[in-house]
Amino acid sequence: MDTMDNIINALSWIDSAAATVWILLTIIMFWFLYKVYEAEGRKHPIFHFGIFLLVLVWLYPLYTFLFNQLEVAFLGNLITLWATVVYMRKLKQLPMKEYKWMTPQIVWIIIASFYVGCMLLEKYLMA
Repeated sequence: MDTMDNIINALSWIDSAAATVWILLTIIMFWFLYKVYEAEGRKHPIFHFGIFLLVLVWLYPLYTFLFNQLEVAFLGNLITLWATVVYMRKLKQLPMKEYKWMTPQIVWIIIASFYVGCMLLEKYLMA
């Protein structure tokens, strides 16, 4: 148990950094939406998927705080990670080399998922 507490304490900085990171990642996504719109127009499926991803990211704080359940947060992280990876792959199909700017979002979601996963483990190990 002490090891899990140590890991959770070591990752507790995520709570205080989350809002700032969330805003920065949102700015990156808006930039990509603009670039896709500029290159392909708003009717392009990649533009629509980008809107979906943006809405998913913006809803994350709402549904995690509303339900206040680690399981919902973890599932939301996994869905957002999947959507981000798919979006990055779709961006590679366009004549844009900036698709690698989605990497920070992938890294952030993996770190946040690990943090929430550790809290879930602790929750169920303590039960």
